[in-house]
Amino acid sequence: MEDEIAVKVMRARKYFRAGSTRGIEGRRESLLRLEKVLIAKREAVLGALAEDLGKPGLEAYLSEYHFLLQELRFVRKGMKRWLEKKRVGSPVYFWPCRSWIEREPFGTVLVIAPWNYPIQLSLSPIIAAIAAGNTVVLKPSELAPASERVLREIVKEAFSQGEVEIVTGGVEVAQGLLEERFDFIFFTGSTRVGRAVAMKAAENLTPTLMELGGKCPCVVDKGVDLVKTARRVLAGKFFNGGQTCFAPDFVLVPEAVREEFVMACGKVLEEVPWSQEMAGMISAGHAERVRDLCDGSELVFGEDDEVRNFLAPRLIPNAGWDDAVMGEEVFGPVLPVVGFRDEGDLLEKLGGMESPLAIYCFSGRGEFVEKVTGALASGSLCVNDTMKQFSQLNLPLGGVGKSGFGRYRGRFGVESLSYEKSVTQRYFLGKDYAEMMPPYGKIYGRVKRFLK
Repeated sequence: MEDEIAVKVMRARKYFRAGSTRGIEGRRESLLRLEKVLIAKREAVLGALAEDLGKPGLEAYLSEYHFLLQELRFVRKGMKRWLEKKRVGSPVYFWPCRSWIEREPFGTVLVIAPWNYPIQLSLSPIIAAIAAGNTVVLKPSELAPASERVLREIVKEAFSQGEVEIVTGGVEVAQGLLEERFDFIFFTGSTRVGRAVAMKAAENLTPTLMELGGKCPCVVDKGVDLVKTARRVLAGKFFNGGQTCFAPDFVLVPEAVREEFVMACGKVLEEVPWSQEMAGMISAGHAERVRDLCDGSELVFGEDDEVRNFLAPRLIPNAGWDDAVMGEEVFGPVLPVVGFRDEGDLLEKLGGMESPLAIYCFSGRGEFVEKVTGALASGSLCVNDTMKQFSQLNLPLGGVGKSGFGRYRGRFGVESLSYEKSVTQRYFLGKDYAEMMPPYGKIYGRVKRFLK
């Protein structure tokens, strides 16, 4: 395996050094091939997602197929404009000259993808990397083997050898890849693993983009429509079986209306056929971990199915800050509801949290929203709904602090996977009035008179 890793990394590096990715039109053609392959393999993609996670067809289609196609088309259409040179002014004492900023690819990018959105979060970084002019080595998650197989086929059919390489396997393969030298690392996954990846990247001062996790709070203000709020919170929470890094992790609600909110949630949970229309856990081990976070006070809506690692939705109606479920990111279909006494209590608790990918705030009061977001830094904010801020291509996806750093999606991904190079070009015309050559005598006097 070590030999295979070395060969594939070297192939990607040679492809880049040969200049094969320099032309914008060549990059566009690569993305067009990827689009055609994705369209041809639509049913294979959807079937793999059903096999790995039991994803409902609509969820898989929207989040991992259609959204990806939209990003492909969006990037292909806009990339030339995003990457074109930007002229800037130059100091008069440098004339005659021109200065500009141009975007350059980093080189060979390692993409380590997660299992919760195994197709989208493998190919979305590749789209950005290819548009920016890089080559890629992809490590998909071994926990989603059907998706891994489909990704192998997609990469083989869409890209030239060396343009995108794919390496499959477990933890030891990821560790082997991190021993290789890359020009950029794009990692999506847990904070724990992200820390290990960042430490390896630091050994070579390799720039990284980390999209991690965290406990995304959902704050409910007094006076809001609790029925609509409950529906919107639950729709986001249980999408993909709760296995979304920016899903609402828990709800903070005024103690005076906590029971009413729990009842509204319970009514929705009883009405919706979750057992037929919700993804399962990725593995038995993950299902057991989520079960263990509950303390016996939870309300369970439906029945678990161990054969398909399915957990029925769970609501913890009176969770406390010291409960096990509040000690880590849930990443499953369990929604803790925590009451707060007043704004001071709420803001103090938020201020003690680590920064998440998202904050959700249901409120009709702008000043309340400002107080909530001022108490806790986050990668994003969504007011009066959940997950909509990361479900579009005109906004960047990314975290802050322990939830990650760097931004991607659409234009933001292309810019993150390229760097700004400063260029100045002078001409052999006229006299060099600003020539800096000793003896400085007279020029020093002029500088002090005119550069004040």
